[in-house]
Amino acid sequence: MDCNDSRSFLSDERLIYAITVPLSTSIILANVVIILGIAWNRQLHNTPNYFFLSLLVADLCTGVALPFIPLMGLNRELSFSSCMVAHIFPNFLFLAFLLNLVMVHYERYICIVDPLHYSNLWMHRSCPLALLAAWLPPLLYASLPSFGWNNWTGSDWNGCCENGQKAAALANCSTNGTMCCSYRRVFSNAFIFLEVYGLVLPAILTIAAMTGRVLLITRGQLRDICRLHRSVERGNATSDQEHRLNLRYTRCVVAVSLTFLACWVPYLIYMHVCIVFLISDTKWSSTTHIVLSCTGIGSMAVVPLVLGLANRQYTEPAHKILQKLRDRWGRGTQGLEEVAV
Repeated sequence: MDCNDSRSFLSDERLIYAITVPLSTSIILANVVIILGIAWNRQLHNTPNYFFLSLLVADLCTGVALPFIPLMGLNRELSFSSCMVAHIFPNFLFLAFLLNLVMVHYERYICIVDPLHYSNLWMHRSCPLALLAAWLPPLLYASLPSFGWNNWTGSDWNGCCENGQKAAALANCSTNGTMCCSYRRVFSNAFIFLEVYGLVLPAILTIAAMTGRVLLITRGQLRDICRLHRSVERGNATSDQEHRLNLRYTRCVVAVSLTFLACWVPYLIYMHVCIVFLISDTKWSSTTHIVLSCTGIGSMAVVPLVLGLANRQYTEPAHKILQKLRDRWGRGTQGLEEVAV
């Protein structure tokens, strides 16, 4: 898209805000509810919940930056520093969110796989250092383009201006210092490939592998419980308790599978479609890019909310507030009815 094509840019910008603003608002509000639930309950002030709180903060920041992430795929007239910030900062928040998510899954994975050594885990002994490790490496990697790993050249100043307007464009550059800003000029192909196949995809596969291992361990423990129950009852028939345990495990597997399909698959599709078009170096519909990026990144940001809202301890303060509001509303309507009678 041409940087001077203001009509097309405005239409794409409106589409981005129309999709991302409601989704971003929902993500922010849900994270705030869970964060306040952890902050108000002193029993939840422990190391595992500190890790989860860090993930919620990263998810909250991702929700705030969500409307700006699809804008990275559009060409805009920005100064060099503004262009770098507009691309580096959302990328840093996304990588920090992903690394925090891996850390939370790893902490819970060790709790189930090796419970005897869980309290001696390095993450528990050095909680501040572990939290710093979840935020500092993403910041360092995302900042590499600002240190020279980019595709900027001297001819990039207002490089989108065509049809014999280059002299006027260069004159304009000398006055306001703007240039055609795009992700292709900020991120080199090597940087994108390393981030996708060296950081993002291994992190997603690691989360999937840990989740699958936990389900297998849970299945084995369930079989042992059923075997002990049968030996105590001295019968071969399956009892109602075994049926309930198997049903609960089945629901857990279904919930995990649906979460992966709904939250991770859209992002994986978006990521690989972007790589295909990057390799082929072909232009694609801005509308398609906007829809895929908004749905892919937005669905991935829902993962911590699924983990948080599934825990009643995190949402208990919100439930109490809603219950009080319902009681007051019920008393108010009852009083109005009595006055009317």
